[in-house]
Amino acid sequence: MTGAAIEFPARRVLVACLIGIGLLVSAHAVRSALVLAWPEPTLLQGELLRILSIGAESGLATWFTLLMMLSTALVAVLIGVAERAAGAPRSGYWFGVAAVMLLASLDEQIQLHEMWVEPFRALFSITTGPFLLAWVIPALIVAALVALIFVPWVVRLPARTRLWAIAAVALWIAGAAGMEMVDSATFEWRQAMDPVRAHWVSAIIYTTEEAMEMLGVAVLLHTLLVHAREHAPAALGARIRIV
Repeated sequence: MTGAAIEFPARRVLVACLIGIGLLVSAHAVRSALVLAWPEPTLLQGELLRILSIGAESGLATWFTLLMMLSTALVAVLIGVAERAAGAPRSGYWFGVAAVMLLASLDEQIQLHEMWVEPFRALFSITTGPFLLAWVIPALIVAALVALIFVPWVVRLPARTRLWAIAAVALWIAGAAGMEMVDSATFEWRQAMDPVRAHWVSAIIYTTEEAMEMLGVAVLLHTLLVHAREHAPAALGARIRIV
């Protein structure tokens, strides 16, 4: 006798992710106003500002991003297990996707990439410009190498999965590295601004960066759920159903 199936409603998951991202962006906008209203926050006010920050390691946004990343890793593992059981070729790449998402979630939580800022600034004598936050240099190199490893597999994915996965990853990298370069490139310009104006410009750049990252992960999660629904072999089993 079989139990009830576990359902993953792809569309509802995407809608929930988008609503969550919208709420977190709105919360960070409120936080940006509160930072100006509370120039010397109390302990309680400081904790509220930390929780509402879209980029704080222990804030709500980081928790939400980790949840999406880990869910994406889980779906990738489920597809990999199903394809391996069905004898599908190249099923191991799905476990590679899961590994990438797990490593990305680790970095999201403990900010491993920050350790590369000073060494690469020193290596290339960077004092200004788009690479001031120099972790983007090794990050882009690693991203290019990972892309090369996955290209033979990606080109064999169904067209819809391939296009949406590429779009999702591009959006994610554009947010994480691209907007970080915008942040670096505009640093001196913002330093010369009126402090309040500089605060809001910085908030817009930072919010855009984090929102693009979260949207990229959300789209990737949805893409994998739709792929599992439409293309994963029957070995996925009656106990797990993508709807």
